Amino acid sequence: MKNKTLDRKTRNMILLLFLIGVFMGSLDTGIIGPVLPSIEQSFHLTSRESSWIFTLFVITFMIGSPVMAKFSDFYGRKKIFILDVILFGIGSCLIAFSFNIESIFLGRIIQGFGCGGLFPVAGAFVGDAFPLDERGKALGILGSVFGISAIGGPLVGAALIPFGWNWCFTINIPISILLVMFAFYILPDVEHERKLKIDYLGILMLSLLAILLAYGLNQIDSSNFVNSLLSLNVAPFLIIFIILIPIFFRIEKRAQDSIVPIHMLKNREIRIACIETLCYGIIYSSAIFIPSLVILSMGLNEQFASLMLIPILGANAVAAPILGKILDSAGSRKIMAVGTLILTFGLIAIAIYPNNFILFIVAGCLIGTGMVTIIGAPLRYIVLCEAKPQERGAGQAIVNMLSSAGQLIGGALIGGIIASFSGIMGYKVSLILAAIVAFIAFLFTLKLKSRDEQMETMKSNL
Repeated sequence: MKNKTLDRKTRNMILLLFLIGVFMGSLDTGIIGPVLPSIEQSFHLTSRESSWIFTLFVITFMIGSPVMAKFSDFYGRKKIFILDVILFGIGSCLIAFSFNIESIFLGRIIQGFGCGGLFPVAGAFVGDAFPLDERGKALGILGSVFGISAIGGPLVGAALIPFGWNWCFTINIPISILLVMFAFYILPDVEHERKLKIDYLGILMLSLLAILLAYGLNQIDSSNFVNSLLSLNVAPFLIIFIILIPIFFRIEKRAQDSIVPIHMLKNREIRIACIETLCYGIIYSSAIFIPSLVILSMGLNEQFASLMLIPILGANAVAAPILGKILDSAGSRKIMAVGTLILTFGLIAIAIYPNNFILFIVAGCLIGTGMVTIIGAPLRYIVLCEAKPQERGAGQAIVNMLSSAGQLIGGALIGGIIASFSGIMGYKVSLILAAIVAFIAFLFTLKLKSRDEQMETMKSNL
């Protein structure tokens, strides 16, 4: 696959296109939270039934990420990005105009599959078209939108609910149409030099693993965490999931064009990036409970408690592009080491002093900045450095998959901790656990390559 040489203006226009696409897709991962009660009321669902609206999206997101990323490595970013946006738009349309819960489930399945490919394609394009000394800045811009929309989704959902829950998905339709038109016009075509031998068995096994993990974790009763974890509704699915992992690895090692590039895990930098991604999932799961902590600790109502996420969002938005620009000169190790440390301090501060308003604001800024370093540009920069040109999309997809898995595991774990303690103590314990995980992430960052070593690796992979 050969990319045309693009000038700065064209690269920036394409970056804007991907920026909007990533924002739209990642916004929908968080917007579903405040929407669920309205959907439950409209279709007379139990909370267990409505949780599948989120779970189905996560399952197909985890499957769609490596599949779409692999296709983009072979068939070009343009075709696959347009396909992803079309799928996302069709899914949104099904949900917005649904008359039964089945159409909502189908819409979320289609949405998740399309959304899964958006960020890997965008991240891989940065590696394709941007000079070595500008990749960090570009990834930083993309990462800022991803972080803001992931946490800000609940705020947007809460704002749109008074107009009807359908509007949370209707707004995606015109955006999707404009993105497809824009993509046809601005994205370059590429020459295809390779034919993909689709790894059907790998896709089937990956789908089974995603379903087992998501279903098993979805059946956990947070109020009775340990007993439900050992119950027949949960334990068999998680046990089978664990048993099938080495089998999946063996299948992918033998596949000619494996859907998940298992061989990349032999690379120490990639392994560390995977660990950091799983750590992020647990930390993120604890952060989304912060408004609930505020309600208990400061006595605020739900609306004002949600506004306490603004320091995290603001710091995320400001820090991501700045850190991305610094990344080109400093490298991932320094930024991630400092970021995971301040993230640790921020989580501890809120856990110990949850009713101190000023400290809460400062700690929120630390958390927002720290979370950018653990899942944003620095982490994806590592994968971009280590991946060969023909595997850039697949490498970015690994981050997507593990981030989703980490959030599923973290959500079940954090939910169980909160439910196991009475009142505010559960939230404090969950934040302390997240701080410990952040410090573990810090220790692993110390083993990463220096900036000079990263640059040498990128040059050798051109």
